[in-house]
Amino acid sequence: MSPPASAPRPGISARTAIAAIFTLNGVALGTWGARIPAIQDHLDVGPGGLAVALAGLAAGALIAMPAAGRLASRRGSATVVRLAVVALGLSMILPATMPAIGLVAAATFLMGLANGSLDVAMNAQGVEVERAVRRPILSSLHAGFSFGGLIGAGAGALAAAAGVGALPNFLAIGATVAVAGFVRSRSLVADGPAPQSAEETATAATSRGRWYLRGLAFCCLFAEGAALDWSAVHLRDIGATAAVAALAYAAFSVAMASGRMTGDRLSERWGPVALARRGGALATAAMAISLVAGLPAVGLVAYLTLGAGLSVVIPLIFRAAATGADAGPALAGVTTTGYLGLLSGPPLIGAVAALTSVPTALLLVVAATAAVAFGAGALRPPGRTAATAATPLPDTTTTARAA
Repeated sequence: MSPPASAPRPGISARTAIAAIFTLNGVALGTWGARIPAIQDHLDVGPGGLAVALAGLAAGALIAMPAAGRLASRRGSATVVRLAVVALGLSMILPATMPAIGLVAAATFLMGLANGSLDVAMNAQGVEVERAVRRPILSSLHAGFSFGGLIGAGAGALAAAAGVGALPNFLAIGATVAVAGFVRSRSLVADGPAPQSAEETATAATSRGRWYLRGLAFCCLFAEGAALDWSAVHLRDIGATAAVAALAYAAFSVAMASGRMTGDRLSERWGPVALARRGGALATAAMAISLVAGLPAVGLVAYLTLGAGLSVVIPLIFRAAATGADAGPALAGVTTTGYLGLLSGPPLIGAVAALTSVPTALLLVVAATAAVAFGAGALRPPGRTAATAATPLPDTTTTARAA
């Protein structure tokens, strides 16, 4: 018998739950980033020693992502989310308790395993919930992650200003993430069947299409990593004060979070190809104008615009990657390649800057965002033509089941 018309659709509570998971992930990483100086003080090491201690985070994530994709395909993304969010909350406490660089590196490696697994699984679950609610939501979920990062960083800064040590700060946030994440994960949905159309499944599974998506993810996160590590340096290099330079990444982050709040509506209106192409073109134009102008005010606006332009692209890429029978491993491959872009961007720009200049090196960002604009056709939904790509895909799942 059909449920009453007034009964809530099963995906609604799951949407709230996965939004909470994304936000908790952002809070955890934002808190971690804000308290890294406290970890450095605890270890009494310089930048080189700190880099060794923190390298485990990246290594753990890169190892975990492919494995998490395979596990999500076998056991369901909801199960992996539940395990990973609890592991992240618990593991973020460990670095503040370790007395030596090697032990901190081991602790951050565990944290990276948890965070990499959660990154893949929560995006796969986000796509499942999209199908359950029959509308795009992935961009708003990423907005939750961004705002969570701002909340975590702000709370960490306040804790540092109040003289609260890293360990009690991590204990409070880690316990919150683990408990709240476990509770909310109980409302997630079970993974539905692959798309019913043989044409959709075949198109989505082509290795050529997936490699294009990997390239888009690499370029997008390459630019994000550059903004993280080089935006303030760039503005200082062209004459900005320290205070103005410090605003560059803040402007980028706020624009990124805000842009993702509108990304789902724009995706419905324009379709993924047009949205990514316009976002990439906007980012390219802003950075190119900034590098030519060489003015701090123009540079600040450029990073704001870069964040807005790129904000919607990664959710679109992840959604496209998660289409097909092998969604978990495919999404893991795209996520891993994107993460490589995030990690490789800053040192590559640094190497070019050492040989030339910072503005010259940032032409790599212009090239990366231009590649996003030109390669946006890879985001066209399976079985769609350019004329129909803006029409939302029909729901292809059965009734969502509680995970």
